[in-house]
Amino acid sequence: APTTPPAPAAPAPAPAAFHREGSLWRLVYGGREVRVPDSKGLRDIAVLLARPGAPVPAVELVAAPAARRTDPDGLHSEGDTGELVDATARAAYRRRLRELEEEAEDADASGDAARSERIAVERDALVAQLSAAYGIGGRVRRTGSPAERARTTVTARIHAAVRRVAGVHPELGSHLRTAVRTGTLCVYAPEQAPDWHL
Repeated sequence: APTTPPAPAAPAPAPAAFHREGSLWRLVYGGREVRVPDSKGLRDIAVLLARPGAPVPAVELVAAPAARRTDPDGLHSEGDTGELVDATARAAYRRRLRELEEEAEDADASGDAARSERIAVERDALVAQLSAAYGIGGRVRRTGSPAERARTTVTARIHAAVRRVAGVHPELGSHLRTAVRTGTLCVYAPEQAPDWHL
């Protein structure tokens, strides 16, 4: 009986790439290739992709090479403009949170769902304010410090770059959105890292 010839093997997908070529970046992921204009956010992402799982200080991503050598972590430089939320406000927030816990217990005990909801909204807002006031390791976050300025700058430019990538390559944009974490320390921590060609 005649045999059918074997189906031709599917071509192997192109390896994942995040490579700068002059004023463009060549991005390959999931077998699809796109080109995106250069940006600082893409350069930041490339640094993170080269060091999967390794936290990279935001100050390192924004620092000039000379500054990086003299203050490698950039977390102890002078020149900030004070605490993001001062000690008096933090104490008041904590006091109010304790009061809200008691009020929530009363509202729950009396079955007052509307009051419970209002308390929950206020409590969430206070927790968000307190969370913003503290950085890594529970240290008080300071406004205007090099670490704080770097955190906000790098976070904004990485998020902008991911949005731009998602516009032309949704699958890669989604991967970066879930795998890249920004903050005072930034990290590329995917569940499974592709073998990036950088």
